[in-house]
Amino acid sequence: MADGTSDLLYEKRESTEFGSGSAAAEAALLLRRSGMNGTIPDIKNSNLSVPSVGKLNVAGWRSVLVGESKGVIKQIRAWILVRFRYRGALVGKSFHVGKLVSIGAGFIAGDYVYIGPHSQLPPHVHVGHYTSLSAHVSIVGADHYFDKPGVPVVFSGRPPSCATTIGRDVLIGHGAILLRGITIGNGAVVGAGAVVTRDVPPYAIVAGIPAKVMRYRFDEQEQVIHEAMLALPTKRGEHPGPLK
Repeated sequence: MADGTSDLLYEKRESTEFGSGSAAAEAALLLRRSGMNGTIPDIKNSNLSVPSVGKLNVAGWRSVLVGESKGVIKQIRAWILVRFRYRGALVGKSFHVGKLVSIGAGFIAGDYVYIGPHSQLPPHVHVGHYTSLSAHVSIVGADHYFDKPGVPVVFSGRPPSCATTIGRDVLIGHGAILLRGITIGNGAVVGAGAVVTRDVPPYAIVAGIPAKVMRYRFDEQEQVIHEAMLALPTKRGEHPGPLK
C-alpha cells in the first residue's frame, strides 16, 4: 500500500507536522538506558514464552492461517477503496478503514493508521503513523460563511479549506468531534465524546465539552524516549486483538 510519494511527503513534513527525533543525542542515550537500543520492542523477539513453529498444534496452525487470511483480505479491501472510492488519498502500509466512512480530498495517512466505521473526515486531513480513530469520529466546522447580513447561510459561500493535522500514535475515542483546522500533537489521547475546539499538546489526554487537558500520558523523559521511537522507520507490532 505504501508508495514513494507518501514516504517523501512524510520525510519533508516530519519536523513540522508529525514531529521528529529532536534532541537526538539525548534520545539515543535514553533509548540505550531503557534497553530499546534504537528499536521498537518486538514481542516476537522478546523473552516471552511463545510456542515454536514445530510445536504448534492443529488449532494453532488454524489460528495462524485464519489471521493471515484476514490480514490479506483487509489489505485488498483497503487497496480497492483507496483506488476507487477515496481517489487521490495517500496512505501508508497496513491502512485500514471501517464501514461507511466519508473521507474528503487531500487525505494523507501514515503507516498502520486505522479509521473507525461511520467516521466523517472533511478535505485535507493529515494523519500520522500508528494513529487510530474510533467509530463515529467527526471533523467538522469552518465550512460556511455565516456573517454576511442579508445573505442566507446556504448561499454565503465557503471559506478557504484548512488542513487538520493529527500527529503520530494518537488515539481518538468513540464519537469525538474535532473542529477543522486544529492540530493534535504526537501521542495525544482524545476521550470518547469529547468536543475538541483547539490544538491539543503532544501526549496530552483530553476529555469533556469543550475538551480540556486532564493529564499527560508520559513525563518529559518518557516523551523523549517515545519521540525517538516515533522517528524510527515504522515497524509492525502485535495487535491486541478483539475485546474479551
